[in-house]
Amino acid sequence: MFFRRKDPEAATASPGPTAVAVLATASPVPVSDGDNTMLLDALGGVLSALARFPVDLPHRPAVSTSRTLTAWQRHATLGVSMGDDDHVSVGIQDRDWRGLVRAVSELKRDEQDTVETLVGELRGALWACVSAVHAAVRIDDSAEAATGTHLTLMKKAVTGSQVSNIRADVLHAVSEIDRALKERRESQQLQYKSLATSLDSLGRQLEEAKQESTTDPLTGVGNRKRFDLMAQRAFQIFALGRAPVSLMMVDLNKLKIINDSYGHTAGDAAITGVAKALWSVFMRQSDVVSRYGGDEFAVILNNCDAHAAETLAQRLVEQVRSLPRVHDAMEFALGVSVGVAQLLPGEEVPAWIERADGAMYQAKRRPMGGTVIASASTGMPGAPRRLNASASRTGRP
Repeated sequence: MFFRRKDPEAATASPGPTAVAVLATASPVPVSDGDNTMLLDALGGVLSALARFPVDLPHRPAVSTSRTLTAWQRHATLGVSMGDDDHVSVGIQDRDWRGLVRAVSELKRDEQDTVETLVGELRGALWACVSAVHAAVRIDDSAEAATGTHLTLMKKAVTGSQVSNIRADVLHAVSEIDRALKERRESQQLQYKSLATSLDSLGRQLEEAKQESTTDPLTGVGNRKRFDLMAQRAFQIFALGRAPVSLMMVDLNKLKIINDSYGHTAGDAAITGVAKALWSVFMRQSDVVSRYGGDEFAVILNNCDAHAAETLAQRLVEQVRSLPRVHDAMEFALGVSVGVAQLLPGEEVPAWIERADGAMYQAKRRPMGGTVIASASTGMPGAPRRLNASASRTGRP
């Protein structure tokens, strides 16, 4: 497994406390090297999951959280130093377990504070709406009471007053009723405006939260959640009308080399550069650009067959190669590897993604990357099977 690298000191040292025992500050429990490996595998899996699904917090960007947790994962499981020198490896007992607990605790506390703040803001917005509705109801009740009072006075005037006074009493009652109704209308208009403002503010907050939940914070394109949603939607539309739809998997070449040689700032600049190139090539409203994860992007092209998608992919490759270097010492141009797969009748979304991903890895094996079209049955390169006469060359409008 990925985390099964053994520490050289642990092979000769006597069994000591496990990572979990140290984390829990419990008494040392003698275990075998095999048990140590299993525990470190489990711990590495937990940290990997936390790093893979970070939350974008006000003062802690998701990208920074993912990077920090990945560093802690490497330190906890492989003994890699948390400092600048990542070539130094330390034994299990010398690893900073307390620092790991502190880092994770601070992260979860920040997440809790953010959630409580957001829930509080949402609760406040909802309460403002409720208060506005309640005020409107009270206005209705007040106007109803005033109207009822004057109607009662009118009845008394009609039944008990002298004929000479009836006209004056009725006119006075009607005037008061009209005034009460006018006041109610004016108050209601104010309350409705207040309610509309509250609802508009609530709607904006909900829309912003929805956008944030489906947007990659580093690049501004859609995130994996948005891709999964739109891929399923494209699949359903294709099942109804058979209009061609193609998937493009795009991988940034040599990102690890860029990160290791020029720093993560340069790596982030390379990723955002590819995102901008994607925006410049795929400009239709129906084009769905998402960051699939790490150095990989995905593009869903509705009403576009594989041949038209290949042309666009080649344009993207050229666009990325023309991007400026992300570091002054960088000796090679940025590049991408692209796999294209046209959705086939009866094909499910996972198989569609697998074919496009397989074609992308075929392109990645080439020295300069480039573009590969997936065959109809596998991710291996090949001409796509024609769906029908109208769909095969519909292309991109």
